[in-house]
Amino acid sequence: MNDLQEMTMNHKEQPGFVNSVFKAICVLECFSPEQPVMSLGQISKQLSLPKSTVSNLIKTLEQVGYLTRGTGEQGYRLGYKILGLSYSLRSSIPVVQYALPFLEDIQLETGEIVYLTTHIEGRSLYLEGVYPSRRMEKYSISGKTLPMHCTGGGKAILSYLPKNEVEQIIDKWGLPAITKNTITDRNTLLKHLEEIRERGFALDIEEETPGVKCIAKAIRNSDGYATGAISISGTTMSMQDDLLPQYAQILDRACSTLMSSANQFPAGEKLLEKKRASN
Repeated sequence: MNDLQEMTMNHKEQPGFVNSVFKAICVLECFSPEQPVMSLGQISKQLSLPKSTVSNLIKTLEQVGYLTRGTGEQGYRLGYKILGLSYSLRSSIPVVQYALPFLEDIQLETGEIVYLTTHIEGRSLYLEGVYPSRRMEKYSISGKTLPMHCTGGGKAILSYLPKNEVEQIIDKWGLPAITKNTITDRNTLLKHLEEIRERGFALDIEEETPGVKCIAKAIRNSDGYATGAISISGTTMSMQDDLLPQYAQILDRACSTLMSSANQFPAGEKLLEKKRASN
């Protein structure tokens, strides 16, 4: 059974599930920063669907602007309507606008990059980034997802999640080696998360990107559940060890202030939905 068949089996028993809509979404999810252009054959192979089925899905998505094909291109790419939806979604998350002044203050105080993250389906989701005048990133970070075990923000959040949720995340995504410094052993990671809780902040020392060091602190709600994180990221040269205690205090002040808005993060909204469903 391939991934698409497995996901279909998991969802099809739910009321209102429409298989054709699900397949169309799967087509859109085939595209990534690493694979921005894909042919009909590539999509068909990735989804293990007949070319005739994929062709009809692609034609429909192209007609309504969610896929496009440039002049002379053999493959398809995401249409600009996706960008419009992304803007609409970002604008609908009030905590991002509320947190932005805090992120800007931290950036000015440290001179480093500052990120605001949450977690969705066991992965870190970047909501916002504030950069020095000279950006390291070539594109907006908003919407990027990464494994949680290799980033400062992700580990800060993991350290305050229930152990069974952490185990589920590891079971689902594994612990792939992103760099030679990434923690890839389950027991080592669990012990590392205990150390983060005791210390109060997480560190990423070239675990996600060579040459990059990061310090992060979780934003927790009144129940202690981590719904977001703020991280300060820079080069291993600029993020000197003697600066980390000062940066930890800066993060602590911001995260404490944002605690009242913790449930406004996407992860917080999911948590509230689960509570309502169990009542």
